Amino acid sequence: MRLPRREEVWVFAILFASYAFFWQSRDWNSASRLMLAYALVDRGTITLDGLDRQTGDIAFYRGHYYTDKLPGYSLLAAAPYAVTKATLGLSSHPLNRPGVAYWPADYWVTLATSGLSTALAGALLVSLARDLGCSRRRALLVGLAYGLGTPACVYATLGYGHQASGFALLASIALLWREPSGRDGPRMAFAGFLAAYAAIIELQVGPVSALLGLYLLAQVIGGRRRPSALGEFALGAAGPTLLLLGYNQVAFGSPWDMGYFHEVARIFRDVHSEANPLGLRRPSPDRGVALLWGSYRGLLYYAPILLLSLPGWVALGVRRFWGLATVSASIVLAVFAVNLSYPEWTGGWSTGPRLLLPLLPFAMLPVAGLLARGGRGPVAAAVVLGLAGACLIFLFLGVGGRIPHQYPGGELRDPLLQVVWPLWRGDPLPRWWVGRRFAQNLVALAVPGPMGALTPSRQWLQFMPLILAQTLAIGLAMRNCRETTSTSRGSDPPGKSR
Repeated sequence: MRLPRREEVWVFAILFASYAFFWQSRDWNSASRLMLAYALVDRGTITLDGLDRQTGDIAFYRGHYYTDKLPGYSLLAAAPYAVTKATLGLSSHPLNRPGVAYWPADYWVTLATSGLSTALAGALLVSLARDLGCSRRRALLVGLAYGLGTPACVYATLGYGHQASGFALLASIALLWREPSGRDGPRMAFAGFLAAYAAIIELQVGPVSALLGLYLLAQVIGGRRRPSALGEFALGAAGPTLLLLGYNQVAFGSPWDMGYFHEVARIFRDVHSEANPLGLRRPSPDRGVALLWGSYRGLLYYAPILLLSLPGWVALGVRRFWGLATVSASIVLAVFAVNLSYPEWTGGWSTGPRLLLPLLPFAMLPVAGLLARGGRGPVAAAVVLGLAGACLIFLFLGVGGRIPHQYPGGELRDPLLQVVWPLWRGDPLPRWWVGRRFAQNLVALAVPGPMGALTPSRQWLQFMPLILAQTLAIGLAMRNCRETTSTSRGSDPPGKSR
């Protein structure tokens, strides 16, 4: 069998297969999005009447239940749900029953949305790394470090909106950054569509969508693109925007109303309101430190590869990639700033700083810029940091990825040492732990008898087939992605924009 040569294919295949190994249980956050997709396909409605007991993340308006989330993820999930339901003969979701932890459609829909988006983002980062001048193996490292060595790996297995919105934004900036071509009009329209659709998946990335529009404006002012590109971008963005306004009109009687204004749960009703949809408050400096570093929710702790981002932005500046350096740094700062002002910044039961997930691909771009022109030192650092992140993230992923933000009976300072490692070690399950010791996976489903017979201290053996397969696949990828001619598909810009 002839193995693929393109590094993008290798990264996509490794990441997608890794995510397919896991079937995570449902929680409130994912159920709220999934229920709308199921209601659309099963009953042709946007109301969640009869499905309201599946989640506490829900809105109630004029006698009907609705998802409290924006509809972007659910609309995206409806297509793969309809296909898998018809292909595999899946049953419609039952109504008026207590919450379900595992429903077969959840696995396929989550894989086709969060899993596919993350694998595509990893492959796109490889392509962009090559354009920046990375060798094939260094570009491979960028994609794998993102997909396996950051919290993106965890959320690729969960039905949240972070990964789908992150991929849409990354694809939009890729279309805007690359040199104009003969089909620039459709590209600009698609870039606008992606930027706007990301915001109807997650409202908090709205500032990022605006920054992408400003990036295009700067290109037009600088003479890199035609003025008509602004109209094409706006035309593409109009589609998702009108879709959201239409949904709000049908559901809540006004295009400016939304589910966040009609929360059922008190904890969310106290944060989100019509006057403050994002629920933002005055930013807290202490929160900034906790979001950036530390074992509780620190970005650099859970994604150590991003320690190379700052020198990477410097490297992009030295190489005169001013446009890409500025817009990627601005996007990272914008997402970070929103979370500085959000009362529920911990993200609830999660791995690391969940609400910072959309900035991860943009923080990986300067890492690629550093590796493109750096010597062996940056590469060695990237390998060590990528491996460290992958090992840490795998420990969290293996126990389901959703670690409480509060510790019953005491203060939670270190989720790894207080929660995750005791589960791997085989300690008795704490009373407050929800579900199984380890995440449900293909090995446990294929051979339930042998896996169920293992003692708690040896149940981690169910992950060994995945680890061995990943190691073999990465080794083959490195071997097949040796340089053949040049080490780069891209080159430094002749001017100073890009």
